[in-house]
Amino acid sequence: MPAPRDLIKKGIWQERLSASHKGLIPWNKGKHLSVKTRRKLSKIGKKFWRNTKFIEKMEVRNKILSERMKGEGNPMRNLKSRKKRSEKMKGKLVGDKNPARKLKVRKKISRALKGHVVSLKVKKKIARSLIGRYVGELNPFYGRHHTKEVKEKSRMRAIRQLISGEFKNRITSIELKMERELRKRNIYYKKQFPLLKRTVVDFYLPKHKVVIYCDGTFWHNSKWAEKQGVKEKDRRQNKILIANGYRIFRFPEIEINKSPKKCIDKVIKYINQI
Repeated sequence: MPAPRDLIKKGIWQERLSASHKGLIPWNKGKHLSVKTRRKLSKIGKKFWRNTKFIEKMEVRNKILSERMKGEGNPMRNLKSRKKRSEKMKGKLVGDKNPARKLKVRKKISRALKGHVVSLKVKKKIARSLIGRYVGELNPFYGRHHTKEVKEKSRMRAIRQLISGEFKNRITSIELKMERELRKRNIYYKKQFPLLKRTVVDFYLPKHKVVIYCDGTFWHNSKWAEKQGVKEKDRRQNKILIANGYRIFRFPEIEINKSPKKCIDKVIKYINQI
């Protein structure tokens, strides 16, 4: 007998099911499916998701669940529920227990998400749902700070991943504008290039030992950047690069958006003077 829609909307049907299964040991606990069975199930699943009637049915179901989880209906809005969930998850995905530590798993996730585009409507919906949820003391990282040692380890790991090609850095809109201009002028460059195991520069011109940074307003010139010590970090990077014979050009977001052509003109002027 199918579940009545009005009971599903109120969440009563799920509560009844949950209560009836309480204390029972699942029949498949500790059992693992064979490769043959998994392939068979995968084929069945694909067949279902090609059926338009099934897709429509799932969309209706998802909408009902989404409505039920809105506002006070969402158990995660309750601090007790969040703490309970947090206690359950403690130590489960730490260190080697985290499947994403394995390169094979990360590549599998990457392949699955390739080409997946999130619409602007969905992005706005997610943004609205997060408003005020992680502000101040509600933020699990409130009052916590990474040590210098941890920051240094994270930085070195990111550089290693970029060098190996394991991690691809997303190009920003201002970097894209600068790249187009460099291509127009037929200037040979390397993008997202690591130097001196210290920094990853946005563009590097190896023939002239020129470094170009495209500094976004928020990440480099805001109050947040000042609090996080980003400006100080940028100054330290500049000092080290200059000491090693590199010429640095740092272009702020406003300047690039105004005219990427003028920015590259400054670089060319320097190159011609060498």
